[in-house]
Amino acid sequence: MQNDAALQEEKAAAPSYPMPRVCPVDPPPQLAALRAGRAASRVTLWDGSEVWLVTSHAGARAVLGDRRFTAVTSAPGFPMLTPTSKLVRAAPHTASFIRMDDPDHSRLRSMLTRDFLARKAEEMRPVLREFLDEMLAELVAGERPVDLVAGLTTPVPSRVITLLFGVSDDSRDFIESRSAILIDRGYTPDQVAAARDELDGFLRELVESRVADPGTDLVSRLVIDQVRPGTLSVDELVPMCRLLLVAGHGTTTSQASLSLLSLATDPGLADALAKDAGLLPKAVEELLRFHSIVQNGLARAATEDVQLDDVTIRAGEGVVLSLSAGNRDERVFPSPDTLDPHRDARRHLAFGHGIHQCLGQWLAKVEIEEMLAAVLRWMPGVRLAVPFEELDFRHEVSSYGLGALPVTW
Repeated sequence: MQNDAALQEEKAAAPSYPMPRVCPVDPPPQLAALRAGRAASRVTLWDGSEVWLVTSHAGARAVLGDRRFTAVTSAPGFPMLTPTSKLVRAAPHTASFIRMDDPDHSRLRSMLTRDFLARKAEEMRPVLREFLDEMLAELVAGERPVDLVAGLTTPVPSRVITLLFGVSDDSRDFIESRSAILIDRGYTPDQVAAARDELDGFLRELVESRVADPGTDLVSRLVIDQVRPGTLSVDELVPMCRLLLVAGHGTTTSQASLSLLSLATDPGLADALAKDAGLLPKAVEELLRFHSIVQNGLARAATEDVQLDDVTIRAGEGVVLSLSAGNRDERVFPSPDTLDPHRDARRHLAFGHGIHQCLGQWLAKVEIEEMLAAVLRWMPGVRLAVPFEELDFRHEVSSYGLGALPVTW
């Protein structure tokens, strides 16, 4: 039997992950210490399993670009980052293509590529500006302070999704509430499964209605181009639609809330953007790098032995890639803990890397650019209406953000 000292040494060698933040807008400081060491470190997850943690920018890119690491949750050793992670393993038919490897992944993803090109995102910009001006006009006419999460960063992405899917605004509350549960670790696996099933039921009805009577929306296009010819089944289309809803809503909401927090608390950022609106695209790339909302990272498992610099990762071992740590890697981004809107941050990992890089990244960036621009137009001198210490940071949500952002101007 190991003595107490040996047990303590073993525990220290594989610390618990995720680690607590000290500053709510910075990654846990332990990640920087690990990044200075070997290419990967052993950490312990909530269920007691040990996996490899990669904290460098180069290491994360190497793993994400290597086909010897699988995204399939049923693979031996695949990390279960939360208790609800097991839901996909238990019901593989509910998985979207981000939980698949090629050829299934590329077959399904390629069906959506044309809808999320940079050009398509730019076509949404005038529409975004129109309803952002409507929203902000209503907000500034009301009482202060204003909560930008409830009033802006939550409804904007869900409104974009309802436009893409061709569903009425009456569905937004349902979509927002069920999507929020799916990314919140505060809910039990049973509650998450119930929300997933309710959302899937809604989407199945939507798909079947488009099969019967297609329109001009994204779902109708997939029905006409893929379902009718037999290259895509309804059972495959439903998880695809769920992915678009959840990823398009929760992640953009979280990133936009933290970006607006920076606008309200960093005079240098606000001044730079007020003086030069052309700086917005570069500033948004930097905000994506700086905040890195995928706070627990991305999970993979090795399907064969892989040498990652000075570490050998064996087949069947799990790997977690800390995107937030990689985005603060000083070897790639000098003074990484400083938010610099003039920085060229395009190499950030906020959208991942490799074949699974976020499909909706162009649309997300346009949405965030337009939200920042709208707040600058309508709320000059925007600032927090409560002390920073009272802000509600959502540590329990997989895409880290704010529960509320009260501001005045």
